[in-house]
Amino acid sequence: KVNTPSGVESGETLRIRGKGQPAPTANGEPGDLLLTIHLADDPRFTRDGLNLHTEVSLTLGEALRGGRVRVPTLDGEVTLKVPAGTQPGQKMRLKGKGVERSGKGRGDLYVTLNVRLPEISTEEEERALDILEKAYRERSDRSVA
Repeated sequence: KVNTPSGVESGETLRIRGKGQPAPTANGEPGDLLLTIHLADDPRFTRDGLNLHTEVSLTLGEALRGGRVRVPTLDGEVTLKVPAGTQPGQKMRLKGKGVERSGKGRGDLYVTLNVRLPEISTEEEERALDILEKAYRERSDRSVA
């Protein structure tokens, strides 16, 4: 069993003193064991140093009105308050929710917000989309004028 320090990165080498092969002399002391770390991928996160990146899906209503979504972290899920008018691909930072490394502190978690668009399958949804599109066009026309 080997205790790895928190925040260790792929490619780092750990030295385990006295756990290697004995020296070739008659009463040789064991040398050191060198372990190269290879981290497995995590389906929830990608890593950039001490920072982590993840993606969370929002409904169209959550993006337009704002709301709260659950975000995975290394310490369990947290609730993230999403502001009204959130755009697809917008990023938010959760300070101190990244990887912790002794002597270097803790990184951040960057959350990319992906808006899930609904499939239009009923006449009622089609009418609702027409109303939304018309309101958006009118607002866009006013802002240009």
